[in-house]
Amino acid sequence: MSYLLYLRSFVSVYRHSSISRAASTLSLTQPAVSRHVKLLEAHLGATLFTRLPRGLAPTPAAVELERQAGPHLDALEGMLHARGEGGALAGVAHVGATSGFIALLLPALAGLHRRGLRVDLRAMPPPALLSALAERVIDVAVTPARIPHKGVEYQLLHECPQRLVCAPQWSGRLPKSAAPRGLPLIDLQGPAAPLAPYWKQVYARDPDAPALVLPDYQAALDATRAGAGLAVAPECLCRDALQAGQLVAAPQARRPPSFALYAARPKGPLSERARYCLERLAEAATRW
Repeated sequence: MSYLLYLRSFVSVYRHSSISRAASTLSLTQPAVSRHVKLLEAHLGATLFTRLPRGLAPTPAAVELERQAGPHLDALEGMLHARGEGGALAGVAHVGATSGFIALLLPALAGLHRRGLRVDLRAMPPPALLSALAERVIDVAVTPARIPHKGVEYQLLHECPQRLVCAPQWSGRLPKSAAPRGLPLIDLQGPAAPLAPYWKQVYARDPDAPALVLPDYQAALDATRAGAGLAVAPECLCRDALQAGQLVAAPQARRPPSFALYAARPKGPLSERARYCLERLAEAATRW
């Protein structure tokens, strides 16, 4: 039996949380991928996935199997790809991101060295990212600002709601539906500061003046965890802290503003390195 093939299908299902997306990535049929997983489960004597209303959830056995097998499969595929493609991925990929989103991208870019690909990851404000892309100083960028430019193309990478969050110590003072009053607020510097748009859409009023203004979302979330006040942040950046109980989300009286992240690239032909980075980022974004 070709257990390597079954493991390859399993790892793809694990990383996509979906049989259909895994099948598309592997250029296999859905029944074939499903059969591979079932045969692997039979061989191991363990259930690897449970069905959810949307997608699949890995069992503890699946988490451990991916931890042990995933890096080795990646290394094997990287070696074969490098030999078969003449080392097309070998070299440096220059990736840019808006400050505050670096930590979100790191899991997608980790392990690329196994394919001979090194990453130069730079943090820049959106206008600087745009210039660097147009001048081909960087190959790929992730940004919340879709600034039109004739030399740059965008694709939607991720969309999620904004959340108003605070440290647990403030949770007892959060009203059920009205705007929080008398609590310190944290906002961001620049034209895309999220506090006022959130307050107007959710509470239909202007917010109080912020007690603290910080340069990016990550700094705002660090300050929020430290108990400095309430901050608005994209759900993709605060979900882990909410699940861990480090932050608490305020009740929302109305639908909150949506937040979008885009993958940006120079128009024209892309190098194999840039194309591969884009694919990795798009795959990772399905789990944000």
